[in-house]
Amino acid sequence: MADKQTIDSTFNLYGSFYDEPIDIKKHSLTRQEISSTSKKLTQLFVFSSDVYIECPIGLAIILVASSPDMTDLKTFPVRHYIKLKAGIFFNLIPLATPLTWTLAAPYADLKTVLLPSPYTYQPVSVPLHVRRILDCWFTKQEKPCRLTKPLHKAYELIYVYEGALNIQLSSGSYSLQPHDLIIYRSDQAAMDIGEDCSYLTVVFEVNQKKSLHILNNTFHCTSELQQILWKLLIESGENSYYTRTLMVCYLQEALLLLMQFYEMISHKPLFADNNSARNDLLSEILSYMNKRITEPITIEEICHEFYISRSSLQALFKTHLNTSPKNYLLNIKLQKSKELIRQNQYTISEIAYMLGFSSIHYFSRLFKKYFNTTPSAYLRKIAENQNSQKQNKH
Repeated sequence: MADKQTIDSTFNLYGSFYDEPIDIKKHSLTRQEISSTSKKLTQLFVFSSDVYIECPIGLAIILVASSPDMTDLKTFPVRHYIKLKAGIFFNLIPLATPLTWTLAAPYADLKTVLLPSPYTYQPVSVPLHVRRILDCWFTKQEKPCRLTKPLHKAYELIYVYEGALNIQLSSGSYSLQPHDLIIYRSDQAAMDIGEDCSYLTVVFEVNQKKSLHILNNTFHCTSELQQILWKLLIESGENSYYTRTLMVCYLQEALLLLMQFYEMISHKPLFADNNSARNDLLSEILSYMNKRITEPITIEEICHEFYISRSSLQALFKTHLNTSPKNYLLNIKLQKSKELIRQNQYTISEIAYMLGFSSIHYFSRLFKKYFNTTPSAYLRKIAENQNSQKQNKH
């Protein structure tokens, strides 16, 4: 949760907060109710005088900018009544729809400005979810032994408390010392367990079809992660109504910490240290984008799908393609639009909708910016060339 003083100081550039409804007669204001039903914004409001916003606390996000070029767009939670300074561009994003909020201002002073591109709020979400824990058990082996584990499709986590063990997978051999763990999937494992070795095994499934990127790596657990795994172990021996739910929560927390830890130590989030692995990941991401070119996918969805942070995704594209993920996605959509226009099977409006653009006007503006011509002019040029070719043949 954000600290109130931190929010206040950051928001000072745009305005301030107040606690009681504004007296509109005293300040010669007009109060108007506005209903917001979409989490995608295409325009912002702006007044040449101060404006007051009153909204149910916790049900909206305010999007603000101090300049018309929108280069400093920022969002803040609505936890107070808000007084915005004159000349601030703003709009409210509903967290619950429909949302009704009140605007108090000299209404005749209102102006609206189109955003350079639509803004869609992305709520906090979990990049993966543990669907269920199939089995969880603790083993203490007093004498050395060799154990062969059968092939299965689920994930398996091995965490060593005491002693040591070696595990042989198709990807290689891994040595686990006290407080080390490994996660693997769909593999036949051979384990050489040392004397007085105790370890935890968790077999589980997640809701992602794509394999976790932290597989087949050994991790030395931090004290925080050790405590979470210990809670998981303790809960596995209980038999209360909440046991299974708590176990899933602990395991999910452990997996998220591992992903965060992997990103921190590698500086190349969720892909290996060699160039071929990075290229493989980039190829998978590009393939994912191209397959979903007619869907309104977001950069956040790509990050969640491939367990990669936004900053690391930006770095990957910058290093290998010298562009940003957003520009690459926009470019392949516009290139696809030219192909669809040449096919002449759909209208310009249908093509804009098919490729996930919010409006034909936004699509046309981008098309003109990238290709120095409008979609309609491009279609006419294609038709003229085709007619000219036909006439030449005759």
